[in-house]
Amino acid sequence: MRAVRFWLSWWVGLTALYMLLVFKTEPAEIVAGAICGAISATAAWLVHRHGNLRFAPGWGWVPAALRLPRAVAVDTWRLVVVLWRVIVRREQVTGRILTLPYKDAHKGGVDAASRRAVTKWIGSVSPNTLIIGFAEKHDRVLVHQLVPVEPEDPDPWGST
Repeated sequence: MRAVRFWLSWWVGLTALYMLLVFKTEPAEIVAGAICGAISATAAWLVHRHGNLRFAPGWGWVPAALRLPRAVAVDTWRLVVVLWRVIVRREQVTGRILTLPYKDAHKGGVDAASRRAVTKWIGSVSPNTLIIGFAEKHDRVLVHQLVPVEPEDPDPWGST
């Protein structure tokens, strides 16, 4: 019975999310949302059943998340300027890949994995920057920038 409640709650939530994203109430969209919700709920149940997945990042990342809207706006403007340079002025523009220090990238456990997941998410929301991954042996994070700018601390907790 617990598995049924788990699956149904995921199905309802994911179907509702689908409906919010498409913002249509046509019968075909409702059926598509129900099917997508069922597939996704099944995947969530399989991960829950077969994996020991835990996520516990704490609250230290919240200030970084609150800065995201400004960062998205600034990076979007940077990319608009670059598109202008490339399309109108026919300039060659290249991005870059760099590594930045990331304290305790090598650590294991739920807390460290959760920190890396949140870092990857927050560091990749802005359109100019993408967190590629972590060089765990060297306590570094790999970052790709479309427009090279002075990199910010990739750790949302600011502890690097």
